[in-house]
Amino acid sequence: MQQRALPLLLLTLALSAQAQTRLTVRFANPSWNGVNIPAGQQCPKYGGAGATPSLNVFDLPPGTAALMLEFSEKGTALDNGGLGRIGYAVGKGVSSAQVPSAPGNSMVLPSGFFLIRTHLGDDKPGAYLPPCSGGKGARYFLVVRALDAANKEGKVLGEGRLELGKY
Repeated sequence: MQQRALPLLLLTLALSAQAQTRLTVRFANPSWNGVNIPAGQQCPKYGGAGATPSLNVFDLPPGTAALMLEFSEKGTALDNGGLGRIGYAVGKGVSSAQVPSAPGNSMVLPSGFFLIRTHLGDDKPGAYLPPCSGGKGARYFLVVRALDAANKEGKVLGEGRLELGKY
Protein backbone atom coordinates (compact mmCIF):
# COMPACT_ATOMS: atom_id res chain seq x y z
CA MET A 1 0.00 0.00 0.00
CA GLN A 2 2.90 2.40 0.68
CA GLN A 3 4.17 1.92 -2.89
CA ARG A 4 0.87 3.29 -4.25
CA ALA A 5 0.83 6.22 -1.83
CA LEU A 6 4.15 7.66 -3.07
CA PRO A 7 3.08 8.08 -6.75
CA LEU A 8 -0.20 9.62 -5.59
CA LEU A 9 1.71 12.07 -3.37
CA LEU A 10 4.05 13.00 -6.23
CA LEU A 11 1.09 13.50 -8.58
CA THR A 12 -0.64 15.69 -5.98
CA LEU A 13 2.51 17.81 -5.53
CA ALA A 14 2.93 18.16 -9.29
CA LEU A 15 -0.70 19.22 -9.75
CA SER A 16 -0.52 21.76 -6.92
CA ALA A 17 2.69 23.22 -8.39
CA GLN A 18 0.98 23.53 -11.78
CA ALA A 19 -2.01 25.24 -10.18
CA GLN A 20 0.12 28.26 -9.27
CA THR A 21 -0.18 31.16 -11.69
CA ARG A 22 2.89 32.55 -13.38
CA LEU A 23 3.03 36.29 -12.65
CA THR A 24 4.37 38.81 -15.15
CA VAL A 25 6.66 41.30 -13.40
CA ARG A 26 8.07 44.41 -15.09
CA PHE A 27 9.97 47.49 -13.97
CA ALA A 28 7.82 50.64 -13.78
CA ASN A 29 10.91 52.90 -13.86
CA PRO A 30 12.98 52.82 -17.10
CA SER A 31 16.26 53.39 -15.24
CA TRP A 32 15.96 49.75 -14.13
CA ASN A 33 16.75 47.51 -17.13
CA GLY A 34 17.65 44.15 -15.60
CA VAL A 35 21.20 44.33 -16.96
CA ASN A 36 22.96 46.63 -14.49
CA ILE A 37 21.82 48.11 -11.18
CA PRO A 38 21.12 51.83 -11.83
CA ALA A 39 23.61 54.38 -10.48
CA GLY A 40 22.79 55.34 -6.90
CA GLN A 41 20.67 52.23 -6.24
CA GLN A 42 23.42 50.46 -4.29
CA CYS A 43 23.81 50.43 -0.51
CA PRO A 44 25.13 53.48 1.42
CA LYS A 45 28.41 51.64 2.10
CA TYR A 46 29.23 52.22 -1.59
CA GLY A 47 27.77 55.72 -1.89
CA GLY A 48 24.19 54.88 -2.81
CA ALA A 49 20.77 55.52 -1.39
CA GLY A 50 19.13 52.46 -2.91
CA ALA A 51 15.43 51.69 -2.84
CA THR A 52 13.39 48.86 -4.27
CA PRO A 53 12.40 49.34 -7.90
CA SER A 54 8.80 50.32 -8.56
CA LEU A 55 7.05 47.45 -10.31
CA ASN A 56 4.07 46.52 -12.44
CA VAL A 57 2.77 43.03 -11.67
CA PHE A 58 0.26 41.37 -14.00
CA ASP A 59 -1.72 38.11 -14.13
CA LEU A 60 -2.62 38.07 -10.43
CA PRO A 61 -4.73 35.01 -9.66
CA PRO A 62 -8.18 35.34 -8.09
CA GLY A 63 -7.97 35.67 -4.31
CA THR A 64 -4.70 37.62 -4.29
CA ALA A 65 -4.59 39.95 -1.27
CA ALA A 66 -0.87 40.78 -1.19
CA LEU A 67 2.43 40.39 -2.96
CA MET A 68 5.59 39.15 -1.28
CA LEU A 69 8.76 40.72 -2.70
CA GLU A 70 11.84 38.62 -2.03
CA PHE A 71 15.17 40.28 -2.90
CA SER A 72 18.32 38.18 -3.37
CA GLU A 73 21.98 38.21 -4.38
CA LYS A 74 22.50 35.15 -6.56
CA GLY A 75 24.76 32.38 -5.23
CA THR A 76 25.66 34.00 -1.91
CA ALA A 77 24.53 33.90 1.71
CA LEU A 78 22.04 36.62 0.67
CA ASP A 79 20.25 34.31 -1.79
CA ASN A 80 16.70 33.12 -1.01
CA GLY A 81 15.47 36.51 0.17
CA GLY A 82 18.60 37.50 2.08
CA LEU A 83 18.26 41.12 0.94
CA GLY A 84 14.83 41.28 2.56
CA ARG A 85 11.26 40.08 2.22
CA ILE A 86 8.52 42.66 2.23
CA GLY A 87 4.84 42.46 1.49
CA TYR A 88 2.55 44.82 -0.37
CA ALA A 89 -1.23 44.70 0.07
CA VAL A 90 -3.38 44.77 -3.08
CA GLY A 91 -7.12 45.09 -3.47
CA LYS A 92 -9.11 41.86 -3.71
CA GLY A 93 -10.28 41.08 -7.21
CA VAL A 94 -7.56 42.99 -9.07
CA SER A 95 -5.62 41.31 -11.88
CA SER A 96 -2.65 43.69 -11.80
CA ALA A 97 -0.87 45.94 -9.31
CA GLN A 98 1.49 48.88 -9.35
CA VAL A 99 3.99 48.50 -6.52
CA PRO A 100 5.77 51.73 -5.51
CA SER A 101 9.37 51.93 -4.40
CA ALA A 102 10.34 51.35 -0.76
CA PRO A 103 13.49 52.76 0.87
CA GLY A 104 16.52 50.64 1.59
CA ASN A 105 18.10 50.28 5.03
CA SER A 106 14.96 51.38 6.82
CA MET A 107 12.39 49.74 9.02
CA VAL A 108 9.89 52.46 8.07
CA LEU A 109 7.90 51.31 5.04
CA PRO A 110 5.47 53.34 2.93
CA SER A 111 1.72 52.80 3.22
CA GLY A 112 0.58 49.43 1.90
CA PHE A 113 3.88 47.66 2.65
CA PHE A 114 4.51 45.30 5.56
CA LEU A 115 7.62 43.54 6.85
CA ILE A 116 7.96 39.81 6.33
CA ARG A 117 11.66 39.44 7.21
CA THR A 118 14.51 41.92 7.57
CA HIS A 119 17.56 41.60 5.35
CA LEU A 120 20.43 39.38 6.49
CA GLY A 121 23.26 41.73 5.49
CA ASP A 122 25.70 43.32 7.88
CA ASP A 123 24.70 46.85 6.91
CA LYS A 124 22.22 48.99 8.88
CA PRO A 125 19.17 46.87 9.82
CA GLY A 126 16.20 47.27 7.54
CA ALA A 127 13.48 45.67 5.52
CA TYR A 128 15.52 45.84 2.26
CA LEU A 129 19.28 45.94 1.66
CA PRO A 130 20.14 47.47 -1.71
CA PRO A 131 22.87 45.77 -3.78
CA CYS A 132 26.07 45.93 -1.74
CA SER A 133 28.77 43.89 -3.51
CA GLY A 134 30.97 46.92 -4.16
CA GLY A 135 30.69 46.67 -7.93
CA LYS A 136 32.21 43.18 -8.13
CA GLY A 137 29.70 41.90 -10.69
CA ALA A 138 27.27 40.19 -8.31
CA ARG A 139 23.84 39.41 -9.80
CA TYR A 140 20.65 40.47 -8.10
CA PHE A 141 17.10 39.24 -8.62
CA LEU A 142 13.60 39.50 -7.24
CA VAL A 143 10.91 36.86 -6.76
CA VAL A 144 7.34 38.12 -6.48
CA ARG A 145 4.70 35.83 -4.97
CA ALA A 146 0.95 36.41 -4.92
CA LEU A 147 -0.47 35.63 -1.45
CA ASP A 148 -4.07 34.99 -0.41
CA ALA A 149 -3.71 37.07 2.77
CA ALA A 150 -2.18 40.46 3.49
CA ASN A 151 0.26 39.05 6.02
CA LYS A 152 3.35 36.87 6.05
CA GLU A 153 1.26 33.73 6.60
CA GLY A 154 -0.52 33.91 3.25
CA LYS A 155 -0.71 30.91 0.93
CA VAL A 156 1.23 31.31 -2.34
CA LEU A 157 -1.11 31.52 -5.35
CA GLY A 158 1.40 32.53 -8.04
CA GLU A 159 5.00 33.50 -8.63
CA GLY A 160 7.16 35.55 -10.98
CA ARG A 161 10.84 36.41 -11.20
CA LEU A 162 12.73 39.47 -12.39
CA GLU A 163 16.45 39.97 -12.85
CA LEU A 164 17.41 43.26 -11.17
CA GLY A 165 20.86 43.41 -12.75
CA LYS A 166 24.55 43.22 -11.98
CA TYR A 167 26.56 45.38 -9.58
